[in-house]
Amino acid sequence: MGSVGFIVTKSPYELSFRTFIDLVRIWEKEDLHVYLISNGAYAAMKKNSYSHTIRKISRTGSVFARKEDLMARGIIQDMLIDGVGVIEGFDRIVVDVMENLEMVFTI
Repeated sequence: MGSVGFIVTKSPYELSFRTFIDLVRIWEKEDLHVYLISNGAYAAMKKNSYSHTIRKISRTGSVFARKEDLMARGIIQDMLIDGVGVIEGFDRIVVDVMENLEMVFTI
């Protein structure tokens, strides 16, 4: 297939986050790009219920958390899962979605 993106706005503590996990399992063999924005930034933290999944995705694909959303929630670099990148603003997300991804899910 190709590159599949996920824009995750739900916290790992919300029931709907499970939908993201289920979709990742379906598309796990693809080149995954995950953007953790809004409350999705909580998924970038170590020791959340799904940190092992985020870590696994970051090893074969890419996982980014939006700097402004991390800061708004008091999440600092030391609290992040290894492999999670930090991006500022929405520019990179928009470019990636429009130019590099074949399919994008928003959760």
